[in-house]
Amino acid sequence: MGGSLPLPPKGQSHWPWLHAQESSPLASSTPQHDLGTDYYSYEDFSTPDTPEMPGFQNPSHQPCVYHHCRHLQTACAELSKDTGCLCPGVTGPDVPPEPPQLGAVHVTESGASLHWCAPSSTVWEYRLMYQADGGHTIAGPIFNSTFRMAVLGGLHPSTSYLVCVMAANQAGASPTDDGSRAHGPCRTIRTLAPQLPYAYVAAGLAAMFGLVVVSALTWHFALRSRRRGSPGQMVRVGGCSAGPR
Repeated sequence: MGGSLPLPPKGQSHWPWLHAQESSPLASSTPQHDLGTDYYSYEDFSTPDTPEMPGFQNPSHQPCVYHHCRHLQTACAELSKDTGCLCPGVTGPDVPPEPPQLGAVHVTESGASLHWCAPSSTVWEYRLMYQADGGHTIAGPIFNSTFRMAVLGGLHPSTSYLVCVMAANQAGASPTDDGSRAHGPCRTIRTLAPQLPYAYVAAGLAAMFGLVVVSALTWHFALRSRRRGSPGQMVRVGGCSAGPR
């Protein structure tokens, strides 16, 4: 799901650390940091033989048009390779990623849509993790490193959940927390109540209104019929008209 994913080290699964988390809450005391703003180049374009003139800046040595929070964002390494721009500094694949920053979360009766920002780390893939209040940790779907948005389904209505986004590379996974941080990797949510009872109420009100209308029309026509058959009307007797009795 989310495209092809890089293969894990030989003999390991994509998420070997999940076995230790399935019976424990999604929490970690590992310190977390905000996204970095230092830039670096994948290639050194200046050499001692070709010094740059004072006041001259190579136009290719500019920050790449790269945003940590943009969905399906092209990898900065590819942008740098194509244009020679500078990428934000990131840790390498031999260092576990910093946690993503979870942003907007929209809930429904049975799911939630999440948006996050990438950490300043080398990320191979992302995974959604969630657990109901007092329940076990459940591993959600995997997405490749270009994803910044995803939908988590299969949730129960009117239920509190702790949802987290984890980043991973060959060195391991990013830490999680208890969802109390404003821009942390986790968030506590509550799914919406079922809407079906409201549909029943609306149907009942519509049926009641229909019965009132039918009753009013029946009473109206019955009253008209009664007025037509009231005393004082001419009565035909033996083919002749007779006056009022």
